[in-house]
Amino acid sequence: MLRRNSTCKKSRGFTLIEVMVAISVFATLSFSAYQVVNQVQRSNEQSLEKSNRIKALQRSLVFLDNDFRQIVARQFRINGEKADGKLLLAGEYLLDSESQGILFVRLGWKNPQQAFPRGEITKVGYRVVENKLERLWWRYPDTPVGQKPVVTPLIDGIDELKFEFYDGKKWQKKWEIKDQLPKAIKVIVTFKDYGDVERIYLTSGYKLD
Repeated sequence: MLRRNSTCKKSRGFTLIEVMVAISVFATLSFSAYQVVNQVQRSNEQSLEKSNRIKALQRSLVFLDNDFRQIVARQFRINGEKADGKLLLAGEYLLDSESQGILFVRLGWKNPQQAFPRGEITKVGYRVVENKLERLWWRYPDTPVGQKPVVTPLIDGIDELKFEFYDGKKWQKKWEIKDQLPKAIKVIVTFKDYGDVERIYLTSGYKLD
């Protein structure tokens, strides 16, 4: 009798309480591991999103730098109308912008050995549409009636686009002087996440005779 009782005790399985405790411990460990993995995944997604955002900002600044640093003193026509003497246009709702817009002529459009039937200057503009900063480009500075620009979206999340102009003595909100470029142009882009980003570009300040 003693042997049988001893054998029965040895072959006995886990009790219900022991199984429940094991399940609870396993569930706790699994939940903790899931939280760690989920947090790492979210951190990676946020890092990737921030990285893409910074790349988009850098790309936008490259476009702005290339255009504003090559502004040239040249009058231009819009929709076939006679040039009014201004070397740049800027103001509220210009180019159908939801904020301010700007329009000017720039150098630097290469035409090696004059291989193409055009010059080396082009007309560009900037505006904000649906909270996106957009670059507008025309093949020729004097555009005929109905010619549409090539529109390049640069970056979203824009609250406002503003410009200021330095005449050599003070900054002005508007540029009304004809046949002359300002000494410098300040571009202020207000982002929803970064706030104000300012760039100041020196120009030739050239005045046409």
